[in-house]
Amino acid sequence: MQRWTCPLLLAAVTFFLWPNRSPAPIIYRPGEGWSYERIGDGGSWRRSTAKDQVDVAKEAYAAKDWKTVFKAARRTVADWPLSDHAPEAQRLLAEACEKRGNDQQAFAEYQELLRYYPQNTDFEEVQRRQYDIATRFLKGGRFKLWGRIPLYRSMKKTTAMFQDIVNTGPFSAVAPKAQMNIGEAWVKKARGFQISQNERHKNYRHAVAAFQKVSDKYYNQPEIASEGLFAAAAAYQKQSLDAEYDQGVTHRAIDSFSDYVALYPDGKRAVEARENIRIMKIEQAQGSLKIARYYEKKGKLPGAVRYYNEVVNLAPDTVHAEEALKKIDELKPLYEAETESGVTPQ
Repeated sequence: MQRWTCPLLLAAVTFFLWPNRSPAPIIYRPGEGWSYERIGDGGSWRRSTAKDQVDVAKEAYAAKDWKTVFKAARRTVADWPLSDHAPEAQRLLAEACEKRGNDQQAFAEYQELLRYYPQNTDFEEVQRRQYDIATRFLKGGRFKLWGRIPLYRSMKKTTAMFQDIVNTGPFSAVAPKAQMNIGEAWVKKARGFQISQNERHKNYRHAVAAFQKVSDKYYNQPEIASEGLFAAAAAYQKQSLDAEYDQGVTHRAIDSFSDYVALYPDGKRAVEARENIRIMKIEQAQGSLKIARYYEKKGKLPGAVRYYNEVVNLAPDTVHAEEALKKIDELKPLYEAETESGVTPQ
């Protein structure tokens, strides 16, 4: 195997150093990076002034030649970043990336446009484009290797995109929805496969925090604020269902749904919130019923009676309450008899 190594290495070096012109030259230029140019092209898209260079990009845009748009616009920004034509070139560069299917780079180029030329562009339109890109990733779009090979999904990177939108324009038209989608991305990450229980809970906490920011930050927009509050409660509820039953998380979910009902009694999800509260209270009642049975079995009657009463309070019109009331009637005389006889209740 080793005897072939040197001849192959020599052949490779000879191939790359051979003085003949390559049929498909790849050119590197400072500030522009690597680019492929056909034989005879000779950099025909290159111009000596910013205006002429951006005109090439605009002509290529009209012809839907996205590759030339990309090269010409990138050169304009790289060589004349302070010219009056740089903002338009940066926009064309971002749009060319998006048209070529490289959403990740397109998002970054739009971000550069807002960072360096915020006064020279349609801020709301650019943020809307960024929101659309991030939403595609939220819906399952894959991040690409070298901008070409779809490789993996990442809710963490998707969250960062939506966070950039909110940080750059916290009160833009799409910012409240972007903040909501930060929470949605964390919920998706929490429900992913092959993650630890601690990581799952951590992701749910991030989701709840993101949703609560919607409710707090955009309180003057009742429709979106109410959605944020409901989503925070729903995230608590999902957390309680995804793990072993957790009374604490369920309590927080009930409290959040109750806040929703109190603040938005006529909200479009008020009926759903009330139903969720009812369901979770029944779940709590079932948990209390198990504890009550345990105390009864151990002969600890005061504890049993207390938890049976809790069942009745949580779910008064259920079979669990019926059972609890019967048990209270059975155990109360025994409990009172023990008290009167001087036996210390356990």
